Amino acid sequence: MADFDIIIRRGTVVDGTGGAPRVTDVGVTNGRVACVGDLSGERSRQEIDARGLVVAPGVINPHTHYDAQIYWDPYCTNSGWHGVTGVVVGNCGFGFSPCRKSDRERYMLMMENTEQVPLGAMRTALPWDWESYPEWIASVRSIKKGINLGAFLPMNSLMMWVMGYEAAKTRPATVDERAEMRRLLHEAMDCGALGFGFSYLQETNSHKDVDGSPMITDAMHEEEAINLARVLAERGEGVIQALVETSPKNIKNRKLVEKLAEISGRPVLHTVIMANDKQPGQHRAILKWLDETAARGLQIYSQALCFRFMPMAFVVKDFDGWQAVPIFNEFQHPGDGDTIDARVAKALDPDYRARLGRPDGDGSRYVDKLLLVDAAGSARLAPFVGKSFEEIGRALGQPATDAFMDLCAETRLSCEVWPDRDVPNVDYVTEINAHPRVLPGTSDGGAHVKFWSGGQYGTDLITWLVRDEKKITLEHMHHKLSAVPAEALGWKDRGVIKVGNAADIMIYDLQELGVATTAYETVRDLPEGDWRRVARAKGVHWILVNGEVTFHDNICTGATPGRLLGPVRERELAAAE
Repeated sequence: MADFDIIIRRGTVVDGTGGAPRVTDVGVTNGRVACVGDLSGERSRQEIDARGLVVAPGVINPHTHYDAQIYWDPYCTNSGWHGVTGVVVGNCGFGFSPCRKSDRERYMLMMENTEQVPLGAMRTALPWDWESYPEWIASVRSIKKGINLGAFLPMNSLMMWVMGYEAAKTRPATVDERAEMRRLLHEAMDCGALGFGFSYLQETNSHKDVDGSPMITDAMHEEEAINLARVLAERGEGVIQALVETSPKNIKNRKLVEKLAEISGRPVLHTVIMANDKQPGQHRAILKWLDETAARGLQIYSQALCFRFMPMAFVVKDFDGWQAVPIFNEFQHPGDGDTIDARVAKALDPDYRARLGRPDGDGSRYVDKLLLVDAAGSARLAPFVGKSFEEIGRALGQPATDAFMDLCAETRLSCEVWPDRDVPNVDYVTEINAHPRVLPGTSDGGAHVKFWSGGQYGTDLITWLVRDEKKITLEHMHHKLSAVPAEALGWKDRGVIKVGNAADIMIYDLQELGVATTAYETVRDLPEGDWRRVARAKGVHWILVNGEVTFHDNICTGATPGRLLGPVRERELAAAE
């Protein structure tokens, strides 16, 4: 009989602890690592020849929006292609549960508006075989998963369930309502929730409701989050995710993060830290704050949106990423049902165009650098494909914003443009990702799919910071990509290749590793044949989830060994499946 289910032979094992790589074997039995060492005399049902390849723990992606996509894509791609073996949903307070039957359409519209998840795909693929959070957990458990999934209880959904939409938008919760929210969080964590997630950005959040107003938690009283933090303190487990800072305007919100960490005694994931070439002091101030709060004994991590961004082209009618910029939000939400006709009328409105084109305004600042990718049949603008609207306007003798609005109106918003986005400063990116209290990977996987995909961030950081720039060692990078998020999330037997841990493993060629194309590929693999943009992997030869191969040389095996992962009681949750 075979001694192991799988033996991975003679690979360079980078185990996730931060220790030096070593060439050795890894034996897997019953979904877990059974041995790390010389297995030359042992047998197995399956052999993987890893000579010359890196054997590392799978990447853990703590910030995604695969809440809907998991229902039609068990592998949560892009993430699943790039060695990611665990993802977390329910971030920023968005999700589909708890949700009454009468509110389903509103929840889907909110997810479309805030995270640009295609509405048709959700209407087609979501089974809606739940209302309560435990019923949603049962639904997620029942579907095939090619990747491990953790979930926060989303606060927007919770507050809407308890208070009703209008009340949640307009007033603080009552004493009884707060008690009910605490009860429901206990109930959710009993069945597997990691904790709770929310955004708190007031008017500055680019996530807007369908009417253009702030989302429920962005406008809430901070006591609503503090109320739930007390549940985690009572339980002595769980995690809080808080989108509170996207610019210097939000610095004051760090105080809420500190309160939540103090009251709960649990990790709080502060979102988000970025490299900003124009304001390097911003990320350094956050890193200093993390050091100061750690010295006080607080468990605060910052989530990094910080890797090389691929060129992001978008069709104007499908783009909804300017909502935090008032002049563009007016264009995206002109009223009259926000139809294409209404937006075309806005593009042609002389008053709007005059305000958009002010030299000192946000309109010129954003539009001037946009590059024209597809003129969508406009004979007048087709010769300018590849040019910026600043160049186009100069050639046509009109403001760049007028040239852009002319094209939007002529093509009924079917034109495609490309924001001018420079590669962030490598030294700033290194500072951020090397910090011990930073979690790489605000991938937003599953969101913004018609113009963005971030599931490749792990591949990018390894190739860029480790292989090409030699800014971070391979062992430290894998520690940050797997062990640190596992620790923050309470996944005690994930993130490190050691005996007894789950066999979530990626095996790759460091010299071949990368993203398969220099620009996003467009594929039609959404429900009803809808399209999205993707970034496939190269150089990843094997991916194992819970000891089963899900991908071999970029070919999906069809195995679906993924599980729902709770904060600390994983074996109990696994037994429930």
